[in-house]
Amino acid sequence: MDWKDALPNIVTQPSSRLRFGEPLARHTYFGIGGEATAYIEISTVSELAALARFHKQWDVPIAVIGRGSNLLVSDTGFKGIGVRLVGELAKLEVDGNVVSVGAGLSLPRLSKAMSRRGLSGVEFALGIPGSVGGALIMNAGAWGSSFGDVVTNVAVMNDAGEVIELTHAEANFEYRHSGLNTYFCVTGATLRLEPGDVETITERMQTFYKQKVETQPFAEENAGCMFKNPPGDSAGRLIDISGLKGCRIGGAEVSTVHGNFILNIDNATATDVLNLVAYIQQQVQEKTGISLQTEVKRLGFD
Repeated sequence: MDWKDALPNIVTQPSSRLRFGEPLARHTYFGIGGEATAYIEISTVSELAALARFHKQWDVPIAVIGRGSNLLVSDTGFKGIGVRLVGELAKLEVDGNVVSVGAGLSLPRLSKAMSRRGLSGVEFALGIPGSVGGALIMNAGAWGSSFGDVVTNVAVMNDAGEVIELTHAEANFEYRHSGLNTYFCVTGATLRLEPGDVETITERMQTFYKQKVETQPFAEENAGCMFKNPPGDSAGRLIDISGLKGCRIGGAEVSTVHGNFILNIDNATATDVLNLVAYIQQQVQEKTGISLQTEVKRLGFD
């Protein structure tokens, strides 16, 4: 039996779904990428555990792609299973100022729900279109805040399908990085937020969002910030002073609004994007002496 014949046995819930030959361009904010051999939406912890054991048994590549907001998929696609967490894996439960969140929950939904409850700490997340799981793994952040700042515990799953609770220290949060990608999957987290005034928190959240809309491209397809900020500097500033805003290769273009964004403006391919990334890195290195490192995750590349 081939693994593709066995995979349908994983999906047992009506809210879960499985498709073969699914174009991942449909599931990324970049709108770029070939097909995944299989695409599955998992809605329960037990299904996810079964998938972890399946992964171990069949040795088939699996990638949790979340909402695809920080992802560049190869033009040739992904020879494996793309996973999105939904249902109980996108839960949101509040007990006072302690919040339990599933990895599949979207950050904007979390930010808005917390502002309505008068809980502060995730106002910055309204303008980040990703999921909680991706934010945990990357320690996503904006406006001087990082997601890891409000995390007390993280739940992860290993290859045996067992859920393990990690402390904040064990998660190893760093700037745009954590130690969580060594596990099969992040399933959720516990956050501790600060009680405050609903109006004040909402106003702060909307101010951050307004700043983002005014200073970053929103209408065009992109994967967020392409490069990590070097210590004490800004990747966008370095790209700007290197004269690279508006630079284009194929259908990919450096945003004229913010230099740290590469846009898919005309059916860009992943090759277009990577060629433009390499050109930016070369030019910034030559002009400033600084080596830019990419922040966007890649899938399906050798």
